[in-house]
Amino acid sequence: MSLEITLAYTILLVFFTLVLAIRVLDLRNSPVTKFLHSPNRQIDPEMLQRAIRAHGNLIEYAPLFLILLLLCEFSNLNSLYLHVAGIFFFLGRLMHGIGFGFMLHSPILRIGGMSLTFLGFLILLILASYQLVIAS
Repeated sequence: MSLEITLAYTILLVFFTLVLAIRVLDLRNSPVTKFLHSPNRQIDPEMLQRAIRAHGNLIEYAPLFLILLLLCEFSNLNSLYLHVAGIFFFLGRLMHGIGFGFMLHSPILRIGGMSLTFLGFLILLILASYQLVIAS
């Protein structure tokens, strides 16, 4: 059995996780990212905390979503619905990560991002619950 849908969204989410991790490293003045900016740059502590939480928030939500997506795909649920859930989740995490990790104030991106994240979860929960009832 091929698990291409889960693999595709795992790749996207891991890539974005790395982007957010590099953002945190940059704000911490890590030697890894020193070449990106001047040595006298001042770091906003609030922006650093926001970047850390944007990264942490993705780390907290993505594994549960990917496990649920994997189980739904393994159960041969409709791939169109799985892609819709995956797109909503990824766009939600992207919006939230950019709105929270790269900007000091962007409630539209944060709220929209969380809404799409929860919508992606909800689609998978409905599909999985329906499958469980039908399989029983």
